[in-house]
Amino acid sequence: MLRHLLAILFGMLLGMLPITHAQETDPSQSIETIYGLVTLPLIDVRAGPDFAYPTIGQLELNTSVVVVGRSGDFINRWDGRQWLQIEYGQTKAWVYGRLLRTSVAFNSIFPTGRPLPRDSNGRVPEEFDLTTEVCSQWQGDLVLTGNFMAGDTELTVTYPLLQGATVYNVIAIAPDGQRTSFTSTTNTARIVLSQLPWQAGIYTWRVAPYWTVTSNRNTWQQVCLLRTGGTFEKPNTSPYRNP
Repeated sequence: MLRHLLAILFGMLLGMLPITHAQETDPSQSIETIYGLVTLPLIDVRAGPDFAYPTIGQLELNTSVVVVGRSGDFINRWDGRQWLQIEYGQTKAWVYGRLLRTSVAFNSIFPTGRPLPRDSNGRVPEEFDLTTEVCSQWQGDLVLTGNFMAGDTELTVTYPLLQGATVYNVIAIAPDGQRTSFTSTTNTARIVLSQLPWQAGIYTWRVAPYWTVTSNRNTWQQVCLLRTGGTFEKPNTSPYRNP
């Protein structure tokens, strides 16, 4: 309740919330709405969460905005990798995090994007299309075929390709949280039964695109947040299980 009241007061100060009975009682109004206030004159609004994206507009000093997500983490200083996603007209856009004063701490905002990968020269690989936010281009269905409970030893998952990505990582998450990775350079990957934990139950699978020019996993740079494909059921595969 206190957080809700503080959010309402902050929004009123920003000039975003009119004082009306409907505003106070409308149950569809999210108590988690986050507000931002522009702290410098004419700040740039960009197509994505990176200075490499084109500027698509500007905001005046003291303009109030609704914040819907973030990219990056604030640790002890602003370093160019912290961005805020905002409602911008009929769409969403991005502002460098240092330029907004927000109603909650930066790291408390839900992550919705990632900075672009960089090559050894510090440049965004030219294969990426920066005319729109890269991850908004990663569209399509995530599909799983096969059934471990029916005796299959492998499952096949498919996902859309993303221009610029060079490898895809599929994560299978066991009921106890253990994670197993399966990688592919195509839009198809295999989840192998023998490589999963012995634990039976419902597993969740997710996938994310990466950019790399080497086989060294330590150099892989994740392009987009993990997307959840769905779940699958797995039997107990312990050699010591009861018959």
